[in-house]
Amino acid sequence: MNKKWVLRSKFQQDRCVEYISTLDLEDPQLLEVMVKPYKKNRSLEQNDMFHAWCGTIADKTGHSKGEVKDILLESVFGSEEYLNLQGEKRSRLRSSSDLSRSEMSELIERTTQLGIELGAEVPEVTHG
Repeated sequence: MNKKWVLRSKFQQDRCVEYISTLDLEDPQLLEVMVKPYKKNRSLEQNDMFHAWCGTIADKTGHSKGEVKDILLESVFGSEEYLNLQGEKRSRLRSSSDLSRSEMSELIERTTQLGIELGAEVPEVTHG
């Protein structure tokens, strides 16, 4: 059971509170309620465009599509450090699926610029 509300009005807030008030707290399954600012995720069209560009840049450079994607994500957003289970520092790239629409727009803009600089063909994007 996963429920998610984007609270845009008092009506939606009331529906959320009403639902929470009907939950059986005697049920042994623990539940988590989280309130955070809403972040509109990247659109499918943005995702399609980014991956299409990754393909045309890969065709131009000889890299794999995955390599191009990683190169672009690192060049735009850098990498983040974390400690593995042994306490050793490691780094990882952000996942494009976690990007907001504005972050994805920035990534596509930089990707388009690089693609044009490399002389890659502008990709034909098909949705679906």
